[in-house]
Amino acid sequence: MSDSTADGSRSVVVGAFRSAFAHTESRLLKSYVLVSALLGGLLAVLLVLALPVWVLQTAGGSELATFSRAFLIVGGVLLLVALVAPVVSSGRRHSRGTASARADVSLALAGYLFVLSLYASLLVSAPTDQRETPPALLAPAVEFLYSLPAVYAVAPPLVAAALILVVHRFAR
Repeated sequence: MSDSTADGSRSVVVGAFRSAFAHTESRLLKSYVLVSALLGGLLAVLLVLALPVWVLQTAGGSELATFSRAFLIVGGVLLLVALVAPVVSSGRRHSRGTASARADVSLALAGYLFVLSLYASLLVSAPTDQRETPPALLAPAVEFLYSLPAVYAVAPPLVAAALILVVHRFAR
């Protein structure tokens, strides 16, 4: 019996998290398993709590408002998928017996890069009245991100998600 069904759970994601955490020797991947579980849970709660607000704000509106509401939900789910993808990939590799320490480290690094890309995306899309003066060490990078148009906020997560796919495909 596999790890995911031993305790009655049939969730692929929960089983992958358990397998990745239990079977990897990489401390970096173990830390990413914890970080992605925490951030994924927070993102899921945020989506569930925001859904009624989105529905009430767009109720009785145009079709464009209804479409934008659906897009926000789909976008949030895609963020969740990309956040847990390195853990699921590693968990599946461990359950198949094809895992390697190099692949685990590569997947963890790609996952952390995705988390950093989300932060960069938040900096790019921050409203001008919400922007604070960054610490001197980070000021050049943060000011560069502040200077970009808000439409570029989708670029960092897309690039990082593509990197996760490349690492999944080529890491051995």
